Amino acid sequence: MKSGQIYAVVDVETTEVQADGQRRLIQFSCVFLKNRRVINKFNTLVNPQTSVSLEIQQLTGITPAQLNKAPLFSDLAATIYSLLQNTVFVAHSINFDYNFLNQELERIGYPSLELEGIDTVQLAQVLLPTLPSFKLSYLSSYLNLDHRHPHQADSDALATAQLLLLLQKRIDQLPVETLATLAEFQTSFLRQTGKLFVAAYQQKRHQSQQLPAYLVKVNDLLIRRDTYQSVSLRSADYPQSSTEKQQLFTGLIEWRQPQAEMMDIIHRALNQSQAALLIEAPTGLGKTLGYLVPVMYQLAASKSNGCVVSTATTALQTQIADRVLPLLQQLLPFDFSAIVLKGSWHYLSLAKFAASLKQLQSGQSRLLQLRILVWLLTSKTGDLDELHLTKYQDPLFDQIRHTGLESLNPANPFYEYDFLRRQRQHLAEADLLITNHAYLLQHAQQIGQERILVIDEAQHLAPNALMASRQKIDFDQVKICSDTLLVMAQSQPAFSFKDLISQNILSPALAHEMIRVLRVIDHRTWAIREKIIERFVIIEKGTKIFEKLLPLQQAYGFIKENVGEFKTVATAVEQLTSLYFQFEDLTTRFQAARRLDKTAQNFLIEFLDWLKQLLDQLAAWNNFDLQQIENFDQAEFIWLKLPLSHESAHLHVIFGAFQMQGFLQTKVYQWFSQLLFVGATLSLPGKQQQFICQQLDLPSKTPFVKLPGMFDYQHQAIGLMVSDAPDISRQQSTYAAYVSQVIIKILQVTPGKQTMILFNSQNMLEQVYQRLQDVSLTATRKVLAQGITGSNEKIIKNFMLGSGMILLGTGTFWEGIDLPQNRLEQLIIAQLPFSSPDTVINQLRFKQLRQAKKSTFWELSLPEAMQRLQQGAGRLIRTADDRGSLIVLDSRIITRKYGRWLQAALPTKMPLKTVTGKEMLNELTKFWQN
Repeated sequence: MKSGQIYAVVDVETTEVQADGQRRLIQFSCVFLKNRRVINKFNTLVNPQTSVSLEIQQLTGITPAQLNKAPLFSDLAATIYSLLQNTVFVAHSINFDYNFLNQELERIGYPSLELEGIDTVQLAQVLLPTLPSFKLSYLSSYLNLDHRHPHQADSDALATAQLLLLLQKRIDQLPVETLATLAEFQTSFLRQTGKLFVAAYQQKRHQSQQLPAYLVKVNDLLIRRDTYQSVSLRSADYPQSSTEKQQLFTGLIEWRQPQAEMMDIIHRALNQSQAALLIEAPTGLGKTLGYLVPVMYQLAASKSNGCVVSTATTALQTQIADRVLPLLQQLLPFDFSAIVLKGSWHYLSLAKFAASLKQLQSGQSRLLQLRILVWLLTSKTGDLDELHLTKYQDPLFDQIRHTGLESLNPANPFYEYDFLRRQRQHLAEADLLITNHAYLLQHAQQIGQERILVIDEAQHLAPNALMASRQKIDFDQVKICSDTLLVMAQSQPAFSFKDLISQNILSPALAHEMIRVLRVIDHRTWAIREKIIERFVIIEKGTKIFEKLLPLQQAYGFIKENVGEFKTVATAVEQLTSLYFQFEDLTTRFQAARRLDKTAQNFLIEFLDWLKQLLDQLAAWNNFDLQQIENFDQAEFIWLKLPLSHESAHLHVIFGAFQMQGFLQTKVYQWFSQLLFVGATLSLPGKQQQFICQQLDLPSKTPFVKLPGMFDYQHQAIGLMVSDAPDISRQQSTYAAYVSQVIIKILQVTPGKQTMILFNSQNMLEQVYQRLQDVSLTATRKVLAQGITGSNEKIIKNFMLGSGMILLGTGTFWEGIDLPQNRLEQLIIAQLPFSSPDTVINQLRFKQLRQAKKSTFWELSLPEAMQRLQQGAGRLIRTADDRGSLIVLDSRIITRKYGRWLQAALPTKMPLKTVTGKEMLNELTKFWQN
């Protein structure tokens, strides 16, 4: 910040948008900074001369009575205009505050302000790159800023002023090399925000500075040195008694008897070389430490080659790495090493990122680059998930994501420092590998090596395995990709291979080979497509989509007849993969040397993108190998799908497994020495562990332990089942209207409660959302709806950071979301979670059950619904301090014979009442008043 310059940190509060499309000012506040100190403050309410909605009143705490007594903006404008002269205008989201204030000034005849401006949102995004949110309320909490009244302009302005000063200190601490790049791209920031980096660079550039020892400069990038250290585990005796464990835990974690019991059970199982063990550990028990402590003592005793922990999602991986491992390091009397493993696309390619800095980028992409630039000063892993973005759709990510070790060029200066290469070098030395189910299923043999395997969130392994087994070839998309690439290479008028050759970027031989391989794929795959349709597709009148499960014997015969065609394409796919990496390396090298003009650069980037799409489409081609088909077992299938509604419909061939029997044993378990399965919902009433054993491909008599729950449901929760709801199976629209009306009534008697509503179909969710919108609920309460108001990631993030919100979700929202305390206070089950019987997978599973003379409903549909309901209800109470209400609106839980089994799937000790709609509202009122 410039010495002697006054910075005016401004925040405004406004009405909602009026009928004329404009807002009106209701509060203006400004904090004045000079020489990094607060020198003055100005705050005033403003009479908007119009009504203010209840939502704005609740948000700001400003009442109509206060505004009626306040001066008009026309009486304040001269003072505000004068105060802001010769200042630098600062705001958190400057384009709103600055533009709005100018509109208000122009409305009453004043000229627009012409001030330099700084945006603290963009500054925070670049300088605090790993934060999950840049809302002022979140930043204030995270940075411990003075922000007592969020959404009141005086409090917001003071918090923003403190934030600016803190961010300026961050700028002062940046290395001069990083400042140089930030200054170079100063115009990527809003208004004059980038000048802060220019000023800091100019001040530092002539100063003698030594790079911190933990950083290394590679070309123009600063990155962290590889600090991984392998350790030799020091032998230590497992704490057998409760006293020894309590001494171990003192000052670090709360003593929980069930957690200690879990540790002992696992310790005995490992010592006795038990092949497999299932443990149901309820939420709140501390299951992660419950299995890690005995496992690490087992490793310290040199009784295993190491341990792999696999959990359901990358988010849970991060949670273990960031929260649990540091605590474990403090708990144990010995050191250990750990590595977090994810797919290569999660990681940054340093070579590609460095090249991308030399390319033309959009403003948003450039800002993202600058955020990554600062992040590289602290990241030890290069894991892009550390940036906590809700989506990775910016085109930049296609340029900078890692595409695997095989894509690395040993001659590139970044090769030695590549994050993925570093990680893989240390795999054999690590005591503990933390991964996710999807990665485990693809790399079990590589990471197994007779290690112990812990499957955390084991109830999710089977669904993940089914998804991971699924591979698809879209023959028509292969044609589109190869045709596009051939046109780009040979005959595109604006730019083609001949232009790259004339610029000495591409050799004629490499160009010729690429065109040859693309032609092979283009012609041969289309010929195979035509033969598949001719042989297998039967068009029946009135059929909109042709779907056929292809008997493996028929598939084998067809491939054998056309084995030459299939092998030719397989060879071409291998050749195309090699060519892709050659073109990628060529692009990176010429970018780094600044040899590519804008046209050549854009052409190569687009060409590589189409190549990647083509290779992705052909990734499953190896399934057409005769040996592969011979190795298929009874749980695997080949499925043809072709829409018949239009001529340009795409033919899909889909490969996968429809059940786990024999699948997980072969693909995963055989590579590990011992197996531990841990989860909160592994057993079902009446079936105990039989159902989960079937799902996990385990013997039915696998040892099973169920640990007691930790929560006092009698006092923490209430469960209400509504008996007078219309039957959902008869009239969907009537039921949607009912659910909408009941939701509104529930929200009226439980004002401000953070509420999640779970559905079993997207169609029902959308109907209910529309009805809530029609009665203006979405105008007075923040309503988040899956598939409507943003991506799942964005919805979850907003819900977790907000208060008094309403979330409508289906699918993944039934499971795997941790919402403790007031992040979820009310859970409404709008539909019982039965899966559709019409999916191809369920048809296969039902067929197999019928052949075994078993009930498809009692053996599969009902147990799956019970398991899903368990998981959904488990979202509500996550800690001993939580309170929450569970409401089931789907009356089948009461009226159908199977309802008692679904009731039994709800938390055992939760008070459960059958009530009418009116009684439900009374019960909720009483519960929340107590």
